[in-house]
Amino acid sequence: MGGAVAEGIVLSGVRVGRRLLAAASGGIAALAVTVAPVATAHASEDAAKVVAKGLDSPRGLFFGPDGTLYIAESGHGGKVRCATPPAPEGEKAEKMCLGLTGRVSTLKDGKSSVLIGGLPSAASGGFALGPHDVALTGKGDLLVTVGFSGDTAFRAKLGPKGKTLGTLLTLSAKGRTISIADLAAHETKRNPDGKDKGSSVDSYPFGVAPLPGGGALVADTGGNSVLRVSRKGGVSTEAVFHARSVAAPPALKMPKGSKIPMQSVPMGIAQGPDGAYYVAEHGGFPNPEGAARVLRLERGKVTTAAKGFTTVADVTFDAAGRLIVLGSVGPIPADGMTKSAVYRIEADGTRTELLKPGTLVTPLSVAVGPDGAVYVANKAMVPGKGEVLRVPVSE
Repeated sequence: MGGAVAEGIVLSGVRVGRRLLAAASGGIAALAVTVAPVATAHASEDAAKVVAKGLDSPRGLFFGPDGTLYIAESGHGGKVRCATPPAPEGEKAEKMCLGLTGRVSTLKDGKSSVLIGGLPSAASGGFALGPHDVALTGKGDLLVTVGFSGDTAFRAKLGPKGKTLGTLLTLSAKGRTISIADLAAHETKRNPDGKDKGSSVDSYPFGVAPLPGGGALVADTGGNSVLRVSRKGGVSTEAVFHARSVAAPPALKMPKGSKIPMQSVPMGIAQGPDGAYYVAEHGGFPNPEGAARVLRLERGKVTTAAKGFTTVADVTFDAAGRLIVLGSVGPIPADGMTKSAVYRIEADGTRTELLKPGTLVTPLSVAVGPDGAVYVANKAMVPGKGEVLRVPVSE
């Protein structure tokens, strides 16, 4: 990710610089349509209930087979060591400070608790890079992506306790490290989207989806790629999401008709009921209306499953095999803060609004519980004040 995002990216209601980003088939695979809004009732704001609070930058959500909700918390950095990355052109350099405040928590029967603590977290101001997503393997081990933004040279400046930033950790339920896949090292060495105009070396492991038989696919937001991780921690490139040319926004004061590259920015990833993997394409600056998509990935081939969104942060599926999207529609507001909501894509491609836009505050993850309700990681950029919302869903 790079180049055209020097103005910053609108990330589910937060504008941040590049370095800080940061069992039925349901017919989804055959959609490839522009989803359109339909006249349906959405859940009222009162219907969205807080089921967990006091979370430290909550990000990824994952339901285990017994109904336990796993929550990745990126933490709030700390005082282990600080370093200042080089600032992209037009941006001010901001110091990042490392701590061991990242963790994985659980919510079960209404009670939340810390399952694994002491994970790395690097923060600049109120924005933290740390445990970003979590999932379970078939054996019950945890897959945890640990966020980062940059290359291995900058990571080294944060010291040995920051060595697992930019990785996929496989952990036992007691926190024992089983394997470490170094995704930042892969990006530093390979830079999969290096041929794109404005590309730079920048790794930010974001969403993770387990692979049958072991291993996982990881969406690298910084690298604009999906990486395949083997059971032993080997890393290879599964797919690259190349930049697209879009009209330059008036704010750049470029000649009429000018085009600039827009980064793809893959974020959440989930396996669909058809066996393929679906990737939330957030889209980069200038986030033109309707340009963000949900992409379908199968055996390295990328197609469009749904489009017509302005931003997409995460995707999942309900029990009927319908696609659930956390994102926004319509033009970016004047203040640059998108009003993300939750949408369901019906079998005919229409879009059902499940939550009133503006109800959420910087949400970054969505999951469907065994009760059929939608759960959202809300206030994901607010250390110590994050929460999980439960949104009841009527058919």
